This record gives sequence, structure tokens and C-alpha cells, in this order.
Amino acid sequence: MRCSLFIGLLIFLSACTNPKLTLNTEKVSFNELLDFIDAEQDKIKTLQASCRISVDSEEFSGSFFASVNYIANDSLYISVSGPFGIQGGTLFVGKDRFIFFNQMSNKFYNGAIADFEEKNFFQFPLKLKELINIFAAREQLPSMRIKEYKTDQDLYFIESDKQPDQYEIWIDPDVAHITHIEVHKQNGDSFRREYSNFLKDDNIYFPRKIDMIRPEQKQAVSIFYTQLTLNEPIEPSAFLVKITDSAEQINYLR
Repeated sequence: MRCSLFIGLLIFLSACTNPKLTLNTEKVSFNELLDFIDAEQDKIKTLQASCRISVDSEEFSGSFFASVNYIANDSLYISVSGPFGIQGGTLFVGKDRFIFFNQMSNKFYNGAIADFEEKNFFQFPLKLKELINIFAAREQLPSMRIKEYKTDQDLYFIESDKQPDQYEIWIDPDVAHITHIEVHKQNGDSFRREYSNFLKDDNIYFPRKIDMIRPEQKQAVSIFYTQLTLNEPIEPSAFLVKITDSAEQINYLR
């Protein structure tokens, strides 16, 4: 079990709001470190952004531009366009409701989250839950057995397992964020996520560049935020999916 959050807060170098941590495994336990990472992630309440997305897989390779609106534990909205401003699609994921409008084919899906959580959209090799977390640069780590905890150059390094999965995690103390995580599964599959090019907004460090790679499946998704604002109020109208009267509704049966 992780230590309580107030213990994690003791690892600040000073009383200021900068999240820089002491790079010392004797002073900062892995439980305190993971607690602090969670606390920093929880500071992100809203996100409004523009980004460039690249997808590379055996089924599809290409780049998009997207507008992203996010409210933590509530809603994600992604509106994707291609080159020359060609509209590609709009996705809304709420607590219970799901809408996807494919503007290229003029078709839309509408229903409960449970009906669509295993499907992929925008040619992303990502399920819905993965999609929400990756755009928010959020890692939800399970309770794990720590096998090794040390410093690796200027980073913390944790090797752990949650049977049957094996984890390797690198954390940058200067930004209080995971920079690299690799997960190896018992069936031989693996994936890694990388976070880089951090900017600071509202006293939170957030990665402008996010990469996710599945080597065995030859799949990769890269997100680069060109504009980014954290923790500003977002109007409900920013999550509105406008669907043409002529659009065809597609019913998906599990």
C-alpha cells in the first residue's frame, strides 16, 4: 500500500509550489514518490489544447491535427482534421455517454460507454480508456511489488511487477512526472510510453510530446501539443458534437 499523501508532500525541497523532488532514494521512498506523482496528476482539472497526432501501424499511417478539451473524471472531446483543414471526425466521451461522428463518411455512433470501450477510433490503435489517459498524460499504476528502486543518472528508476506484468518506470524529479514506462506481459507483448518536452502551466509540468509504442504489433501513436492551457474553465458548448441532419447512425452490437 502506498503511504498517505501528506508524507509524500514532505519530499519537497522547499515550501514553494515547484514540484522538484530530492533525487535520493534514501530520503524518498518509492511509495512517497508514487504518491507524489499521483498528486501532481490530480492537479490537472481541465485541459484545452491543439495538437498534431501521428499514427503508424500496419493498417494505417498518417498525421492529423486536433483540438482537445478535457475535464478530469468527466469528459474528453477530440475534433480531428487532416491536411488543408479537411474535417475527419469528432469524438466525445462522457461519464456514461459516447458519440463519434465520422465527417468523412457522414456516419455517427451514439450510445453507452460500455458499448464502445473495446473499439478503436480515428485509426488509433488505442481503446477508449487508453485514449483518455494518453491525452491527459496520465498513468494509472496498479499496486505493484517493487523489485528494484534506484537512481539512474538524473532520474528515479523503479522495476516492479503486478503479476503477470513486469514494469520499468523512469521518473524525472525536476518535473515530478514519469518520462518513460515499459510494460512487458507474460504472452511476450510489450508497450512503452514516453513523455517529454515539458512545459509549466499553473505550477504543473505537462509533457508537450507523448509517444506510445507497441513493438510487437508495429503500432505507434505520437501526440505533440502546439498550444496548451491547464485548469481554465471550459464552457459546456466546447463539448458539443455537431452532427449533420443527413448523417447515418450506426448501431453497434456487442
